[in-house]
Amino acid sequence: MINNAADKKDLRARIILVTCGIIWRGRDILIARRKADSRLEPLKWEFPGGKIEFSEDPPRALKREIREELDFEIEVGEIFCVSSHNYRGTAKAVDHVLMLAYSCSYLKGDPAARDVSDFRWVRVEELDRYDFAGADYPIIERLRSLYARPGFAPEGHSEPGGPVLSDRDCPVLDLKREVNRFVAERDWEQFHSPKNLSMSIAIEAAELIEHFQWNTVSEARLLTRDPEKYEEVIREVADIAIYLLSLCRALNIDLSRAIGEKLQLNRKKYPLEEYWGRHTGSVEG
Repeated sequence: MINNAADKKDLRARIILVTCGIIWRGRDILIARRKADSRLEPLKWEFPGGKIEFSEDPPRALKREIREELDFEIEVGEIFCVSSHNYRGTAKAVDHVLMLAYSCSYLKGDPAARDVSDFRWVRVEELDRYDFAGADYPIIERLRSLYARPGFAPEGHSEPGGPVLSDRDCPVLDLKREVNRFVAERDWEQFHSPKNLSMSIAIEAAELIEHFQWNTVSEARLLTRDPEKYEEVIREVADIAIYLLSLCRALNIDLSRAIGEKLQLNRKKYPLEEYWGRHTGSVEG
């Protein structure tokens, strides 16, 4: 998709080829704010990326820009769209920006504002709250048309009668209590034997696998762009967790302690100097 700027392209315009990433992590997209000394539209929000250097292919340039600006790694997928925009300077000079926008997925690292003034993870439905650079608006329009979810509610909202739970402030003990209360209200403890619960975990895990069964690695990472598919994956993960917490109750397992002890064993089994960046087949042992 190409967006033609309102002004016809000046034949004397300098054409700048740039690339940007629509970087997904779950249903969130990363946006960055330009620095105050940016030559074009300072302090505007954008999908991060930058100029493609001579001899660079666009995906490689995009990976480099994300490392330089935000200090983390991405996987670059297919081209999402192409945006075309004219920037006119004070001396009537025109920069014609041709921007290749790629669908990307978060890979590793903790983002940091190295060469941007700020960054945020936002939902597609929240993009209109930010003042974006001109070349980014065609991308936003296409994102909305494909991935906006009708009836979107901000984080923390729940249906009447439902608990508001979040990883940021909900201890495992509170999750256990909430699940136990749900089970007890229905007199289901009698069915929650370790055999039934472990089988239920396996069944729900198989249903989760079905969502990714025929996808490539890149396709699997980007599956969450689709709000309906992502919601289905969330529900499968929640079912697995609910059965796992119920199994911990049935067997009197302190889950936090068990995870801490297992990580200690794994650190001894897979020392950093031998296994950093190596695929062992099963790092959980």
